[in-house]
Amino acid sequence: MARSEPIAIMERVLDDDYFHEQVAAAGAGLRDTYRRARRLPPAVAVQDKTVYDHMRAAATGLMQAVRRAAGKPPPEPPRRRRGPLLLVMAAAGAVVLFASKRAREQQASRPAPGRSDAYAAPPTTAHTEPTTSGSAPTEP
Repeated sequence: MARSEPIAIMERVLDDDYFHEQVAAAGAGLRDTYRRARRLPPAVAVQDKTVYDHMRAAATGLMQAVRRAAGKPPPEPPRRRRGPLLLVMAAAGAVVLFASKRAREQQASRPAPGRSDAYAAPPTTAHTEPTTSGSAPTEP
């Protein structure tokens, strides 16, 4: 962790470009908030989404600048919980697998329409041998 002595903080503030960018962004957000809010009636300015967005941008910039000056690392993003999602996906896959297996078993046990048994061999045809003389094929 960074040192928290006043001299170390001042050195970081003076030398850090990211800190300066965040302070500038916060100042721009406050300026934009003021410019928009002064044109609106107070009751409307309090509920205006654009004013709210500018204030949030200013607060975020100031918060990040102060964190950087204090030497604190940026906060880690929250962990995504993938367990319930994987459980639901596995359950859905098992249901699909079970349904397809059951459908195959039912189809195999049911005779095909128009046939007396589950499988009937196709009718046999006479074997013809190709000839080179151009005459009609002979049957064996």
